[in-house]
Amino acid sequence: MKELNRISSLATAWRRRVLTAAALLGLVAVSAPATDVKPTATDGKPAIDPQADKLLRRMGDYLAQAQFFSVNAEVWQDLQLASGQRAQAGRTVEVQVRRPNRLHTELRSTRRNRGLYYDGKSITLLNRVENFYGSIPAPGTLDEALDLACERFGITMPLEDVVVSDPYQNAIHKAVSGTYLGPVTVLGVPCEHLAFSQGMVDWQFWIEAGAKPVPRKIVITYKDEDGAPQYTAIFSNWDFETKLPDFLFNFEPPSGATKISVAEFKADDQAHKGGSK
Repeated sequence: MKELNRISSLATAWRRRVLTAAALLGLVAVSAPATDVKPTATDGKPAIDPQADKLLRRMGDYLAQAQFFSVNAEVWQDLQLASGQRAQAGRTVEVQVRRPNRLHTELRSTRRNRGLYYDGKSITLLNRVENFYGSIPAPGTLDEALDLACERFGITMPLEDVVVSDPYQNAIHKAVSGTYLGPVTVLGVPCEHLAFSQGMVDWQFWIEAGAKPVPRKIVITYKDEDGAPQYTAIFSNWDFETKLPDFLFNFEPPSGATKISVAEFKADDQAHKGGSK
């Protein structure tokens, strides 16, 4: 994205929480970083393989030029149980985007059923299981809404990496190395495999080969966490043809739904600091 006052790296975005919003939404999204600087290794050669950079840029441009699209993803996240055992939590995410200022997502798992609506004026989070929701004002573009939600309310959007207006810049910023690992397949789809690092966080893209260079898989590894947990998203059902009408992004409260307030991140942070003195 345009990196307007962006204050988090991948690792801090992973850890940050605002309790009210987290209880309401339960959505974890990761934002890969962005820059035009191409680091060089100690031997003077580019640390980012030109082929990896070219393929990543091609993917980013393809997504950025799409006025609207829909996609599904199966997301897996490493967790550590109270016993110390490592496990994976899975969920499915459906995303619908209409640029410049519309977003609708649905998250489902065996225990969760939650939606997010952005209509150009506000972002609304709905917990369908417990039937309550909260809204925050968010005028402007989708990028501006994503920044506002993250910086003021500690809310990160599902699959934000493919939603932002400039996915390439969002992904390449702070990368210290990048490698093209060659052709592979993801669920039978021919792809190009790329691997990047920004130090304590590694991330990989599997980009569909051919005329539609969309991401088919993303893996992020947090090396600064115990056990180097991973976040994995596998994409399917990319649709750039079906038009997305207004009603998909306009929130209508379900019957009997309760509205709750969403705490502002900075306000809570300042209150906590004041109370600790």
